[in-house]
Amino acid sequence: MAPDSSIAIDCLGYTPIPVALLSCDEVPMVDLYRREADTGRLRLYRAANVPMLPEDLERLEKSKVGWLYSPNVDQGEMQLYIRRKLDMLVRDNNISVRDRFRKLNDVVEGILSSAFEMDDTDEVMRSSAYVASMAVRLLCQDELTAGDLISLLHHDFQAVTHSLNVAYMMVRLAREMRMVADDELTSVAVAGILHDIGKLSVSERILNKSQRLQRREERVAQKHPAHGFRRLCERTDISFGQLMVVYQHHERTSGKGYPVGAVGDEIHPWARLCSVVNVFESLVSNRPYRRRYPLTEAFQIMDGPLSKGLDQEIYRCWKHLILKK
Repeated sequence: MAPDSSIAIDCLGYTPIPVALLSCDEVPMVDLYRREADTGRLRLYRAANVPMLPEDLERLEKSKVGWLYSPNVDQGEMQLYIRRKLDMLVRDNNISVRDRFRKLNDVVEGILSSAFEMDDTDEVMRSSAYVASMAVRLLCQDELTAGDLISLLHHDFQAVTHSLNVAYMMVRLAREMRMVADDELTSVAVAGILHDIGKLSVSERILNKSQRLQRREERVAQKHPAHGFRRLCERTDISFGQLMVVYQHHERTSGKGYPVGAVGDEIHPWARLCSVVNVFESLVSNRPYRRRYPLTEAFQIMDGPLSKGLDQEIYRCWKHLILKK
C-alpha cells in the first residue's frame, strides 16, 4: 500500500478500532464505545483510564463484536496502527494460518464496508488494493485448504461479504489452475472485490428485497455490470482483465448471460472464473429470500441445468478443490 493512501475508517465522527488487532499491551488510551446490536447506537464500553484485560478481549470475540469506536483517535495514527498490526498478524507464525485468516477477514470486511458506504470509487480502489495484498499473502499458504477457506468465511447476506468471498475463491481457484503467476494473484483478488461495484448504482430496495424479484426489478438489477463498467472504464489503475470481470461475470458460455450475451471465448478467462465462484458463493450463503444451501446440495444444483453456461473445466476444478479431502 502506498504510504499516502488511506483506509476508509471514519464512522459518523467516531473512528472504528478493530477488535481483532487489539492486544492488552497495546490498546489506545481513549474512551471506547460499543455499537448496540438492536439500535445501532454507540454506548461507552470502556473509559480511557480503565485497562483492557485478556478476558475482556475474549468476551468481545465470543460475542462477535468486531469493532469498537472512539471519538478521540487521530485518523492518521489509526491508519498507521491498522497497517502495522495487520502486517504483524499476517507474519505471525505463532498463530495458525486459519486463525490469522479469520482475524484478517474480520478486519478487512470492516475496511471495505466503510469504503463502499462512502460510494467513493477512489477510496474503493485504494482499500481493495490494500485488502487484496493482505489476503493473498495468507491464501497462498498451502496449509489453508479450499475447504478451510469455505468454513472460515462469513455467509451472511452483505454486499461486501459476498465480494470478499468471491475474491478469496477466485484467488484459490486461479492459483490451483495456474491461470496466472503468483505475483498476479493480488490483481485477481481486486477483480473479485470489484466485480459487483455496479450495484452501488442499484436501489437497495431491489438488492435487499426479501422476495424474489419481479421481472421489471430483475432487469434493473441486471444493469449492474454495465454500471460497474461505466464507473471504472476510464480509470488508469484497473487492468483489462479486472474490467472484464466487472462487465462479464454474468455472461454465460452458452450466450444466455448478460449484459450482451457473449459466448465462449468472448468471455475473458478471469470473468469465467468469477462466474463459477460467484454462483457457488451465492448458493452457500444466506440470501434475503432463502437460507444457504449445504455444500452437497449446492453442487447438486450446479450440476444441473445451472452449469450449462459455466466454463466446465473451471467448474470441475472448483468442485474437486472443495470436495477433496
